[in-house]
Amino acid sequence: MIFYFSGTGNSLYAAEKLHDVEGGELINITDALNEKQFKYKVKEGENIGIIFPVYFLGLPTIVSEFISQLTIENNAKPFVYTIITCGSSIGNAGKMLSKQLKQRDIHLDSVFSIEMPSNYVMMFDVKDKQKQDSSLKSAENEIEDIVELLKDNKKDDFSNHGYLAPLTSIAYMLYGVYRKTKNFYADDKCNNCGLCEKICPSKAIKITSNKPNWIKDKCSHCTACINRCPTQAIQYSDSTIKRGRYINPNVKFTDA
Repeated sequence: MIFYFSGTGNSLYAAEKLHDVEGGELINITDALNEKQFKYKVKEGENIGIIFPVYFLGLPTIVSEFISQLTIENNAKPFVYTIITCGSSIGNAGKMLSKQLKQRDIHLDSVFSIEMPSNYVMMFDVKDKQKQDSSLKSAENEIEDIVELLKDNKKDDFSNHGYLAPLTSIAYMLYGVYRKTKNFYADDKCNNCGLCEKICPSKAIKITSNKPNWIKDKCSHCTACINRCPTQAIQYSDSTIKRGRYINPNVKFTDA
């Protein structure tokens, strides 16, 4: 059983690759949260994977909200692992997840990290295609290494992108500031397709007067709306007007 959260496809890609090997259910955390599906039964010998991107060196609000209500209904203690995707460092996201799972009587056995192209265009421009391709190729190797370790259910913190962990408390505090929605808007390129409203995990977007409007003060800042807009019409203040967009080229979204 694999739970995943993904805005632009990096974590979805990792989840699909692991699912190809491990099988079982592949569960979109956003769907589960919106449908209030928090109770799951795990088959004997089945692993539980939790795959998501790091946000400000910590947990995305969507993941945190879901985990805080997650219940695993079985007597046996399953092997539980997490794979955290990042642009550079996962900070203390693994430890944060472990603490939350412990409160749900679930033990996190292993932590893995995968470096993939960054998509937080509200702060940084995306890498050029050559660098993206190189990063994705390296990610393939990291996924293969993880698959090998999971064959024997190796227990440890195998993440190798946590060098910014000491800054987690400061960075994650900023997450609450930066995930405000007031700077989002759609420019004249908007064709009123409605995709942004459909894919927003926070349900923060509503199409009114043929334009997307952000109806909540805060969202998860998953970047799905801004990166997946087919006309690149969504902007964040003036900072993203000249910046590129990123979607993992190896995935096909079913919610589009």
